[in-house]
Amino acid sequence: MSRENVEIVRRAFQAFNDRDFDQMLAAWADDTEMRLHGGFADLMGTEFRGHEEIRRWATDWVGNLGVRAEIEAIHDVGERVVVIARVTGTGGTSGAPVTLRGGQVYSFRDGLISAVDNYYDPNAALEAVGLSA
Repeated sequence: MSRENVEIVRRAFQAFNDRDFDQMLAAWADDTEMRLHGGFADLMGTEFRGHEEIRRWATDWVGNLGVRAEIEAIHDVGERVVVIARVTGTGGTSGAPVTLRGGQVYSFRDGLISAVDNYYDPNAALEAVGLSA
């Protein structure tokens, strides 16, 4: 099952970059939870639940920064998948380039993403699943 989970995450990243949020959310359970740890959590909130809130989060990222997310590394960790990603964009008001590197831990239920923990520090994502940085 874990190889399938890796492919689910890859497809969700591609759909995000294609701005096809319907396709992206098709990989997520209706009651999905996304949690932010560090970084923008103070500005955006620490938790998003369900498709509507996750769509709002994605459109905010795209609308404000025009971001793209590229997978640098992906780890199959049993029933979870860890991604180290580089996010690039441009400040909508300032025009300043933005590059962030973070980590995400994906959990699954019934072949769908059921939770994502986003870590501002990619090493924290690895440590959350018992991998060394």
